[in-house]
Amino acid sequence: MDLSGFPVFRMMAGKMKWLSSRQSVLSQNIANADTPKYRPLDLKEIDFRKPDAGSTFHVELTRTHEAHIGRSGEQQDFRSDRQKETYETLPTGNAVVLEEQLMKVAQNKHDYELMTQLYRKHMQMFRIALGRNSE
Repeated sequence: MDLSGFPVFRMMAGKMKWLSSRQSVLSQNIANADTPKYRPLDLKEIDFRKPDAGSTFHVELTRTHEAHIGRSGEQQDFRSDRQKETYETLPTGNAVVLEEQLMKVAQNKHDYELMTQLYRKHMQMFRIALGRNSE
């Protein structure tokens, strides 16, 4: 059964994908906590309630000439921004505050768990409606 036709599942899947990408960005910030002149990144918040939000998740680059180098590495689906307000900057120019990044990671984890619980509850409602209430 394809659940992508239901807006609530499409929104939850989009939010979970965004949270996964954000977790990757936050982990890169923590990994670069000692890198000189590194500024922390974060993902731009997306309003997942918009009906066209599903179409804005994926941006793909095209090659206009065969001599151009193609993209390598992991596909980036969301726009990341440099963090504008930093609380402190080290003499080396690094602006990563580990406590701040760890708070964001904890909030991100909480939001992801919330989405999985919502997904589970909606699936239970479908099972009840279909008469298959056996988890």
